[in-house]
Amino acid sequence: MRRHLLPRLPHLRSHRLRVALPAAALAIATLFGASGPAAAATGAAPPRSTTPSYYLALGDSLAAGYQSLPGGGHVTGRGYAQDIARTLGARASASGLPFDFTDLGCPGETTGTMIDGGCPYPHPYADSQLSAAVDFLRRHHGDRVLVTLDIGANDVDGCLTGGKVDLPCALTGVGTATRGLDTVLGRLRGAAGPHTRVLGMNLYDPFLAVWLTGGQGRAQAALSVALVNVLNAAIGATDAAHGVPTVDVAGAFATDSFLPLVPWNGQRLPLNVARVMQWTNMARGDIHADDTGYQAIADAFLARI
Repeated sequence: MRRHLLPRLPHLRSHRLRVALPAAALAIATLFGASGPAAAATGAAPPRSTTPSYYLALGDSLAAGYQSLPGGGHVTGRGYAQDIARTLGARASASGLPFDFTDLGCPGETTGTMIDGGCPYPHPYADSQLSAAVDFLRRHHGDRVLVTLDIGANDVDGCLTGGKVDLPCALTGVGTATRGLDTVLGRLRGAAGPHTRVLGMNLYDPFLAVWLTGGQGRAQAALSVALVNVLNAAIGATDAAHGVPTVDVAGAFATDSFLPLVPWNGQRLPLNVARVMQWTNMARGDIHADDTGYQAIADAFLARI
């Protein structure tokens, strides 16, 4: 994910919809044949004897653990991948097993830059993130490796700015993300060894914060959920085509749940809006999860590992 989606919330203003909400939602559903996020498959967590020896985190700023800071600036390396690595490292240590963690996530990464290179944030590899990942998997072909992947948000997040949803842009972005993810997973699976597990994830909807502007902002929030559902359905279908489970981060954030209303900051908000305000840094206009949100993402992954 890129750094900012909206200005600071105290300065948000309502905007007129560019397209009618019912027509836009119908267009989305008709084009992609989906109405909700892909559900994660159920199943008990494997025994600790299957704890991986190597954990490779791939993706954009979420994988990199990007967070803005209250006084300005930002940090990386404080996200869900670090939370997962901490838990897996403790499991491995308790079992007397080796464990190594590598995070190749790059803030601002799109599916295109993941494949071809050019991530706008400093990164430790000379070519593309995908090439570095493929090299890693080939070097550890016989080892027990876990790979987590989040990608696709930056293919569409430029279409959700200034309090408006640009529907044609968003639909084009979903198609780009889908094709790119298909390429990424194809190359990862081709390089993976017999003991490599790859887990994908769907996405929460930080744009729900526009609900707080009232009026048309509430319609825009509903439209944004329809868009995220389409992207998540595309991610789930593409993951499934490559035999990759999709971790239901959208479900953890209650992205579809405009009910019940719950308390937040002296008011009552839809559950999904409250989760975004409580688990991300949208109160200062930053779409990225905070420590609580990243731990929720990590817990969703750990339930599948």
